[in-house]
Amino acid sequence: MKPVYAFGEVLVDALQNGTVTEQGLAMPQAVFYPGGAPANAAVAAARLGARALFIGQVGRDGFGHYLKTALNHYGVDTRYLRSTDAPTPMAMVTLDDRGERSFQFYRQGTADVMLAAHKLPNPAEFAPGILHCCSNTLTEPGIRRVHIGFVDRCRAAGNLISFDVNLRKNLWPDQTNFREPIQSMLKRADVIKVSREELDELWDGDAESELVSWAFAHEAKAIFITDGANPATLITPDARHQMPVPDVTVVDTTGAGDAFSGAVLVSLCQPETPDWEAALSLAVKCGAWAVGRAGAFPSLPTADDVQ
Repeated sequence: MKPVYAFGEVLVDALQNGTVTEQGLAMPQAVFYPGGAPANAAVAAARLGARALFIGQVGRDGFGHYLKTALNHYGVDTRYLRSTDAPTPMAMVTLDDRGERSFQFYRQGTADVMLAAHKLPNPAEFAPGILHCCSNTLTEPGIRRVHIGFVDRCRAAGNLISFDVNLRKNLWPDQTNFREPIQSMLKRADVIKVSREELDELWDGDAESELVSWAFAHEAKAIFITDGANPATLITPDARHQMPVPDVTVVDTTGAGDAFSGAVLVSLCQPETPDWEAALSLAVKCGAWAVGRAGAFPSLPTADDVQ
């Protein structure tokens, strides 16, 4: 089975969890869940039986130590997790009545965006597998150069590239300059995951047709499009499939997309040619399982959970 290398940010998701009142003042409480889309995907793949390694950077602080411990606890190899004096990033997560989340990021000068190219492993020296990454390490010029350079070296060393758009507009300096950097990654990816909402941000007009033309003119072998409770879509050069999403009670959507990605990654790990329809089926089950539980890492299913 090929290994999964998840590259990017690991951070603390501070999820509001009620209030506590002292001396008449109601103060919000939070649970500090481990999170960050690439880290979530690594845990998701590991929980489903893959060998997953995380590549990124945390601060030399309490949260950084906690996140390394959390990744190890859920079976992710952290030999390539670096540390620095910059602080570990954090996101304040609030949920609406439907379990839909919104994020407020604390990420200025944090460890993830301060990762230098020389601290990354040499892809020529590790077993070829699947490199999975997202767009939050494209938001600033410095980490964007590191990200793109590492992806190109991984491809040259024989790794497949998996890319989840995972657009967080409030991380981009003016919230409008994300199209070109993300499209530059879409042309490098063998497998693409994008939500319908994100897709409409990336192209005007018929965004799905634009993506299909763009991606399959480059490296893409499969595109997965999620759409909340609506059917998920799989597009390959030869076919287009849709799969309904199970009707579930939504608690927290934070880890759903990464649960979906983890299932796709596990399908890519197999030595034989991927069964894309089977990958879609497993991914839909995993995403539906995750929304029924709070937090990111704790919500990700094992293979037994989605039998």
